Amino acid sequence: MLWQRTLVSSLLAIGAQAGIGDLVMEGLTRNGRTVERSLEESAMASLETRAYLETRQTMNSGTPLKSDGSIDLNAWNTQVNAACQDSLRSLHTASNPSGTCVCYNLPLLNNETGAFEADLRLFQLSPPTGDFQGIPQDQIQVELSYQGASVSEVKNASAASAVRLRARQDNGNGTDLPLLQSYMFVGQVDKDKMTGQVSMAQWQALVMPIVTLKATNGNGQTVSTNVSSNEAAFVTGVFSKDVVMSNLLLAQLAVNDQLAGLKNGTVAFVLPGIQLMIFPIGLIITSVWLLLGLVAYGFGTYERYQFREAHRRRVAVAAKAAVARF
Repeated sequence: MLWQRTLVSSLLAIGAQAGIGDLVMEGLTRNGRTVERSLEESAMASLETRAYLETRQTMNSGTPLKSDGSIDLNAWNTQVNAACQDSLRSLHTASNPSGTCVCYNLPLLNNETGAFEADLRLFQLSPPTGDFQGIPQDQIQVELSYQGASVSEVKNASAASAVRLRARQDNGNGTDLPLLQSYMFVGQVDKDKMTGQVSMAQWQALVMPIVTLKATNGNGQTVSTNVSSNEAAFVTGVFSKDVVMSNLLLAQLAVNDQLAGLKNGTVAFVLPGIQLMIFPIGLIITSVWLLLGLVAYGFGTYERYQFREAHRRRVAVAAKAAVARF
């Protein structure tokens, strides 16, 4: 349609002026989908997540928004940078030879359409080692892949001013980690992954990327490594105020509620062992085995009794025969 082509052309024109993310490879989407193929979908997702269309967020994310519903990029940049620094400051060394660590957050997520915006920041945690030793940071390429979503980079002039690619040293207090790369993405969760009731843990798995760093060393060899996204993920924005609880933790919370009810008298105390509280599967199985055991034992006892009586009769007959011969 004409309006769709116009929208795509406008986004491309804005992206040419921004100039951020030169190191992001064009093969950014899942399963090798080209940016051209998914650009129209990503543009629509960007409009939806920026509240130009009817939008419903999954929860109160705390993302700073402007009056028109778009993200306040300056406030968001300050908020996410502080949260990332707090989370990564406790780490002593990187889990990969590049010496970098990732801070990944979602400013917005539409749990009806599957559209979302993502913020990815790459920090220098420790000196490069192994294959990445001696490779300048500006020669490292960044790749993202998703198990259930596709993304494209946001190339917007206002976004570039707030979260553009930059490398810096400590700010003088000796505590902040150097920020190497910073990107904003707009994405769309695959429609086939959104069937049925999607839990919060499933949403996190769908929008959590696999970050891969690639570079060419001095010998002309291509080296790569995966960067763990779990070191600092969802520390602000969407999911930052929620906890995905395991079944064990949910059971423990239920037990705690029952104990609290017993203490304040709202839950009646039931003496264990005097009632069948669940369907007695174990009792049925045990009863069946008991019945089979009793039948076998009874049959054996009856057979032994019959054998004893038969033996007594044979002995009596033999004794009478011996008396008759005399």
